[in-house]
Amino acid sequence: MLEVLLWGSIMMLAYIYLGYPLLVILLGRVFRRPVASGPDLPYITMIISAYNEEKHIAEKIDNMLSLDYPHDRLEIIVASDGSDDATDQIVRDCAISNVRLLRIEGRLGKTACQNAAAAVATGDVLVFTDATTMVTTGSLKAIARNFHDPDVGCVAGRLTYISRHEDVTGQGGRSYWGYETAVRMAESSLGSLIGVSGQLYAVRRSAYRDIAPDLISDFVIANVMRGQGLRTVLEPEATCFEETLDRADRELSMRVRVTLRSLYALARQRRFLNPLRFGTFAWQLWSHKLLRYLSPVFLLTALVANSALAIQGEYVVLLGLQVVALTIGLLGFLQLRAFSKIRLLSQPYYFLLTNISSAISLVRFMRGEKVVTWTPLR
Repeated sequence: MLEVLLWGSIMMLAYIYLGYPLLVILLGRVFRRPVASGPDLPYITMIISAYNEEKHIAEKIDNMLSLDYPHDRLEIIVASDGSDDATDQIVRDCAISNVRLLRIEGRLGKTACQNAAAAVATGDVLVFTDATTMVTTGSLKAIARNFHDPDVGCVAGRLTYISRHEDVTGQGGRSYWGYETAVRMAESSLGSLIGVSGQLYAVRRSAYRDIAPDLISDFVIANVMRGQGLRTVLEPEATCFEETLDRADRELSMRVRVTLRSLYALARQRRFLNPLRFGTFAWQLWSHKLLRYLSPVFLLTALVANSALAIQGEYVVLLGLQVVALTIGLLGFLQLRAFSKIRLLSQPYYFLLTNISSAISLVRFMRGEKVVTWTPLR
């Protein structure tokens, strides 16, 4: 039984992090489903959800206005979630006709702000973006051309993380996101994404539906589209940039918040996990989301089973390898100059960080804890 637990857990981890990505990349190439794009320039409403973003909101508005898209076909709404700094005043002071402030009282959270902004938006396409995200010049036109295809309901931008500090958190985050982007591009080619980057994505206004405020919108939106028979696709030429967090505690806090809200979304919308109804989309949800969030369970099971077997004199070397990998990952959490720039630590460290965040989120989920609001960490 111990051997079954050990090798079963190892095989599950191999499938989650290696088998599924390779399989979806292969299937995406063999059964590629192209998007029928066109030169459309729909009226766009850009929605920026913000809470106490006085440091970034002016730069963000300037970035939006610098994009290569007709200003007479562009509306910008800043949805302020009860900000108590200068965010609201900065938006008012910009005095540009197609930029407006939508004040949301009561600190309701990002998803509630997006719902409120979508309700008053006049655009045919809603583009959601964050206050700290910088978008490249041609991104809106790249996004818009995908909506020429009537089967497309949501278009995700391509996020690139940049780091001011070459520490293991920044290196690990960039490495992880490169891996994640490759998987998402393959999923998009195969049919549909199962989630988007909240920093930049667009939704056909006629297909937008209010999302429960306690759920994470950039994950749930793909379910909303799939429920209407629409695709969520990735547009690689719609690029945006976001700085990585430079401290392990901040990165861990962010990942716990995202994972916890995603677990609630999976539980609330578990019908999409049924492969008999949703086919490939359900398989992707199981493999890319649910099983990955459960990976700390498999890691712990493998370690405990291996330890028990090692006491009996079996699989001692394998246990040693597990302990070494765990130790290397733990070194990345030490805020010491000697370790902060060692690239060898970044991937084991970030792998461990994501699994710790999943473990914490699973415990908090079982306790019924929720996270609805957010606080800027930069």
